[in-house]
Amino acid sequence: MKWYSCGADINHYWTINALPMFRKDLNSTRELLARLSERAGGGIFTLDDAAAAMTRSRPAVSRRLSAMVRAGWIARVKRGVFAIRPLEASAGTEVAEEDPWVVAARAFSPCYVGGWTAASHWGLTEQLFKTTLIVTARKLRSANITLGSSRFHVVRDSRAQPGGVTNAWRANAKVFVSSVERTLLDGCAHPAWVGGGRQLVEIFRSAVRDGLVREERLEDAAGSIRRGAALGRLGLLLERFLPDAKRLITYAQEHRGTGVVPFDAGVKRRGTLTKRWGLWQNVTLPDADA
Repeated sequence: MKWYSCGADINHYWTINALPMFRKDLNSTRELLARLSERAGGGIFTLDDAAAAMTRSRPAVSRRLSAMVRAGWIARVKRGVFAIRPLEASAGTEVAEEDPWVVAARAFSPCYVGGWTAASHWGLTEQLFKTTLIVTARKLRSANITLGSSRFHVVRDSRAQPGGVTNAWRANAKVFVSSVERTLLDGCAHPAWVGGGRQLVEIFRSAVRDGLVREERLEDAAGSIRRGAALGRLGLLLERFLPDAKRLITYAQEHRGTGVVPFDAGVKRRGTLTKRWGLWQNVTLPDADA
């Protein structure tokens, strides 16, 4: 028996011996992919996930994963984070991660989806942002990061899981996202996280108007605020949009600190001084029913 290719004889020894070895390797790779899929949320897994699935040393696992990347079975999202390729994807094609939330949960853990992304998730704003905002406890060299087809703006909070963070399921993966109340408080502490002071005013008013904010949950989460300026902004917004929250307004007044800061540091004009809350009010606050 002979095989012919381009006029050259190919010994049947390769056919009866090497092919089963190839099939064995192919089967073992597919079995490994199946084990990785069980651990991968939304098709994304880490080096630690692979080490647990393969029960081998990290250097050995790293070498195996590098070989799988070269063979086109998986794609490297970033160092230590990988994506399982669809079977129909060729080795040279870029993998488009379907859900950036899942990518972030693996790449920046411990973290949660927050800021303008969470505001959009809860329907507090109609403004569209191309970049996903992630709050992480990790120290990163850059705030703007692109992983595959996903763009992230990553900010740091030393608390891995502050109060007011809830679970969400995306692509069969559990991720963390700030609640409505946590999103508002994060915006009070860092207006830039929600797109600036004007956007903070709008999402706060929307949350109250649509009945999405729970006063008791806001009180619980407010206890974790460590910035006096945040309580000043919170108190000002509460008096305008949720004046019945007397207890929380009193708490904000008593703990806001003694300094004077701009409501939005990104706005150049100083605005008017609001001594009660220690703020230069340099953004317009509309009426609650406007």
